[in-house]
Amino acid sequence: MSIQRQPATTQVSHERAEGDRVRRRVELLVDITSRVGEYRDGLTPAAARLTDHEAAIIEGLERHGLDVLQLREVLWGGHVLIDDPDLYEQWRFPTSRERLSSHHKNVDKRQFPDLGLKGPLVREKLHGRTKTGTWLQFEKTPAAMGHGFRLPTWNDVLHLCDYVVYRITKSNVGPWGLSRQTERRPMYLSPAIASSVPVPPAALDELTAALERVEDADDTTSASPDLARHFPPPNRSSTAAELVLDPGTRNGRGMFGAADIHVHQGQVHDARRALDEARAAEPPRWTLPPTAPTGGRMTNAPTSADIPAETLANLVDLVETGPVLLGAYTLAEIDAVGAIEHLFEEKPAPALIAEAVRSLAARNLISTDRGCDELKVRGDLGIATAVQHRSRVAIDARVTGTEPDQPWRFILMPQPEGITLEVLIDALGIHSYSLRDHQQAIERLWERLPSGGRGPADADADALLERSPHTALVTVNRWDESGAHTSTDLVLAQEGGDCHAFVRSEQSPDTLVATGKDDDEWRALVLGATS
Repeated sequence: MSIQRQPATTQVSHERAEGDRVRRRVELLVDITSRVGEYRDGLTPAAARLTDHEAAIIEGLERHGLDVLQLREVLWGGHVLIDDPDLYEQWRFPTSRERLSSHHKNVDKRQFPDLGLKGPLVREKLHGRTKTGTWLQFEKTPAAMGHGFRLPTWNDVLHLCDYVVYRITKSNVGPWGLSRQTERRPMYLSPAIASSVPVPPAALDELTAALERVEDADDTTSASPDLARHFPPPNRSSTAAELVLDPGTRNGRGMFGAADIHVHQGQVHDARRALDEARAAEPPRWTLPPTAPTGGRMTNAPTSADIPAETLANLVDLVETGPVLLGAYTLAEIDAVGAIEHLFEEKPAPALIAEAVRSLAARNLISTDRGCDELKVRGDLGIATAVQHRSRVAIDARVTGTEPDQPWRFILMPQPEGITLEVLIDALGIHSYSLRDHQQAIERLWERLPSGGRGPADADADALLERSPHTALVTVNRWDESGAHTSTDLVLAQEGGDCHAFVRSEQSPDTLVATGKDDDEWRALVLGATS
């Protein structure tokens, strides 16, 4: 038996392309980060000259949850802890050298010596092991301190000057500024901190009941409620299974956190009024005006939001290097800022919106200016809100037969620039946002839908939907410039090796009729409805 090996030239080309992608992504992140805050001169040219090793370090931090606010602290010299010991070896490069430092003295430095690396962006990167993971810090002045005797250099003198600045300011002296995130007050990424506590039976009953109410009541955003009732959120035997931690999913914080990137909502919303009333009221009062229902059908969005052109250009460039995560939010939080007001059949209860406003304000994701009718929606949520408002097409897919703690509903909102806002919704109604390349987002959607051979043209929809273990409702929503809405529905049911595709009857829209289309044909039908 022969083993097919990938040609060496092909592998080298792939590695070179991947290196270019990582460098470009890091350069864009630095560019976005540097727009807010004070930095020493030369940051942008240094980012344009960063090495593959420097890019790999920052991408490693990003994989462990680093956002643009934290990247600013890293560039300023912030001390970072990551509960991942593997990074210690991953960041040991051929150009790395052993260094002496005063950090984390409780670690055996003979077994895990501290490692230095020079580069145009990091200037001097220093990292080592902790008992549970890896620590890292960027320094302004490269130092050659190591084992053995040698005469001091001018860099050593400058490094000593940086130490004096640290002693006076209590701030690390980084390559591009000063950071208060010292070893005594470090930045902690991906901390392996958790505890298991016994929950009283009464509290457990309350928690389970609350989760069940969420499953029953949270799904209120369908353009086709008559069909959607056949595709409800999953009903698990144990609702608490939805809380299982699945690493890499339901990321509560996105790349931009509460960064000073914000969009303005054109009209006063529940959140705006709630913040104003909270300012005027004596603590601890917190009230909300009554919220009127939308009448059970989709209406045109009464608000508008714009992304600054420069921010949009950066986002498009960043998506070309990989997905941009924008965090996870509840339906009430999304409604509090009017993000998908045009999609609601009925609005969340005012009490839920009140709590959502408090949560968003606590995370600095929303703010207002006194005397102004605009609400600032900041960072990740601001970007997600603005993208939703500028969308004229939304592909909404509901899927049955999903596993616990996995999304069961998928919404794609394509943008003219070739990127798409992807929203993954789980049984608890938690919406996880990300920006992706449009073609990649479409392919991810196809993978989640039923597939198979061509179903017969005389198939019975009701019978198949009743017995199929894997079904889906795909609704393509379109809005014109006036806000008028139209929708196209496609129902899929998998049985054996076949995938049956149904659409509404033109003569009787309440009836589903089989199309006899295969996978390529019904996918073309979906894409055709978006154009």
